[in-house]
Amino acid sequence: MTATEAPPAPGFLRRRRAAAIPAALVSLALLGVNGLAYVMTVVAARLLAPEAFGELAALLGVMFIGVVPATGLQTAAALTLGANPRDRAAVVARLHTATWVGAAAVGVLGLLAVVPLVSLLHLSGASTVLWLIAVLVPHTLVGGYDGLLQGTRRYRRLALVNTTFGLLKSGGGIAGLLIGGTPEAALIGMAVGCAGSAVVGWWFTGRPGFARGLRAHVVSATKASGALLGLVLMVNLDLLLARHHLPADLAGEYAVASIFAKVAFWLPQGVSVVLLPRLANAGGRRRLLPVAAALVALVGAVITAATAVLGARALPLVGGAEYGDALGGAVWVFAILGTLFALAQLLLYSGIAASDRVAAVAVWCAVALEAIGVEVLAYRDGLTVLTVAGTAVAATVLLVGTGLIRVWRAHAGPPVAAGRPAAA
Repeated sequence: MTATEAPPAPGFLRRRRAAAIPAALVSLALLGVNGLAYVMTVVAARLLAPEAFGELAALLGVMFIGVVPATGLQTAAALTLGANPRDRAAVVARLHTATWVGAAAVGVLGLLAVVPLVSLLHLSGASTVLWLIAVLVPHTLVGGYDGLLQGTRRYRRLALVNTTFGLLKSGGGIAGLLIGGTPEAALIGMAVGCAGSAVVGWWFTGRPGFARGLRAHVVSATKASGALLGLVLMVNLDLLLARHHLPADLAGEYAVASIFAKVAFWLPQGVSVVLLPRLANAGGRRRLLPVAAALVALVGAVITAATAVLGARALPLVGGAEYGDALGGAVWVFAILGTLFALAQLLLYSGIAASDRVAAVAVWCAVALEAIGVEVLAYRDGLTVLTVAGTAVAATVLLVGTGLIRVWRAHAGPPVAAGRPAAA
């Protein structure tokens, strides 16, 4: 602070302290949503046979890819409203319309993908894919409503909508598993829960209407989805390839082992969420990115060490006694994979904040390398649970390594004067 600058007013400090409370609520809500998804996965692993669990896990992997438009719509809405447009009510109506257009597009694309997915995942019929589409359409609406609440800084309502979404979606999936005991029953329960969450989201955003002039918002959401799609595909590609190439029992074991990767990926997500706005400033990236990467790596190291200590008991602890024959005590490899995913996410967020297109290109290159590596191993009859996981680890190591080198080179240069934050 220079001699001419006045000290912050007490009211300003009170507002900052007040804003920290809803921000913490949103972070806890996101952790709760991921935790409930984990609980549903564990319940599914316990209740379903390995072949059925492998089918459900593969469909959930497709779902993670299918929700990318929801994330893109949320990002576009938050950025648009964060710019404080003059006629906010009209902008909200256009963004709401764009959300519904995005949800309809997800439904149409899902219907076009039914036949390819049935063949790729070796499904017995199309019904499970149709119910997956019924999950994705309202899920996309919820993403748009989250963006409206985030952009208008109604964080308490955002936390409530996220909490309700986690409870209804994962709770519906668990109820479906308990009642029907099949992957299709789980998806039916999730579809009902997502539909209810969309109604809750519409209500808490103030029941917005519709308006024309949404082209710019659709374009913004599409651009925001490009890099995020590459990351989501990277995180789930190994599971999909395992389902396609490995026998059903080994694919089921791979699905249970991937739970450890997802836990290592989920736990440090709060670091990226909290730091993303500050990473938009070049000075903030210089100061915070190394610390954030070290924190993510530390969390992953703890999870990896705990998994290594459990050894051969890790898989039976999560999935039951019928799992663990193929992997033995090597489950820690999946914890390392999840840690690498978390680091890749942090570096990608930093690239998005800096408007760095190379970050997105690097993610897609890593996806291609992993897919090619698995196909080569399949051609040479060298695929096992460990070799699929090892290929994913190798591709992600290259992605994270090149990202860290680029960050180091950027930090080694002269400091950039703080100015207007880069657009996401």
